[in-house]
Amino acid sequence: MGAATDCEAIGTGFLGQPINTITCAAFLIGGGYLLAKPRLRWIGIALIATGVGSILFHGPMWAGSEWAHDVSLAWLILVIAGLGQSWEGWSRLPGLVGFGVLFAALPSVADPAALAVTVAAVYFVLGRDRSLRTLLPMSLIGVTAVIGRLGATGNPLCDPQSWLQMHGIWHIGAAVGVVWWALNTEPLLAEREFGLPS
Repeated sequence: MGAATDCEAIGTGFLGQPINTITCAAFLIGGGYLLAKPRLRWIGIALIATGVGSILFHGPMWAGSEWAHDVSLAWLILVIAGLGQSWEGWSRLPGLVGFGVLFAALPSVADPAALAVTVAAVYFVLGRDRSLRTLLPMSLIGVTAVIGRLGATGNPLCDPQSWLQMHGIWHIGAAVGVVWWALNTEPLLAEREFGLPS
């Protein structure tokens, strides 16, 4: 089914779904910003990977694009879950390779695996901090995810011809929410790891 489930009509040009493709730039911009912050660099790399995977998925839709989309998104969530954890290193390249191999061998597990790693990420993120500096960015991600689902093909907010695509709103909200959360989490990590005041 691929990108057809994300409502926007698929055209014949290089950008199959122009709005859903262009809004993926939010992941690239957010990731690029985090690259300058050493403790958050892997979040930035994973955001950029997610942007590239999503652009391929919604844009040219080449063979393998759905795999790139699914792997990069699940990996981003895993890197978020691992930030500051004892197993953080395993969430980086080993996590990327693991998802890549798993989703290539068993494409049907991509959605359940993404759901499972999302639940784990919420658990680990809230386990570290339940203050507004975590809850607000997580709420932004959650609200825009709901908007995205309501705008999926066949759902009430779907208008395939509209310039306002709910899935595109989710792209922007997710990218902004992850960057917001990461920047708020950076001082917590410094306090915990180096004994610095937050």
